[in-house]
Amino acid sequence: MVDKSHVDKELARRMCAAYVSHQMGVTVATQYKNTPDDVGDLWYFLAALAEKLVIEGQQTPYEELATKLIQ
Repeated sequence: MVDKSHVDKELARRMCAAYVSHQMGVTVATQYKNTPDDVGDLWYFLAALAEKLVIEGQQTPYEELATKLIQ
C-alpha cells in the first residue's frame, strides 16, 4: 500500500503533471491546473521511489546509485 499523505499526494500530482505536459507539449503550469487532485497509484509509487532515491543519493556516491538504478 502506498502512503497518501498530503506531501505524497502533492508530489505525485506534480510528477504526473510534469510527465503529461511533456508528452502533450503544454506547459507544466497549464497541465497542473488540469490534473485531478487524486492521481493513480502509479504516481504515488513513483513519488515514493523518487523520494527514496533522493534520500539515498545524499549518502551514496553517484556512481553506486547509477549502478543500482541500471540493475
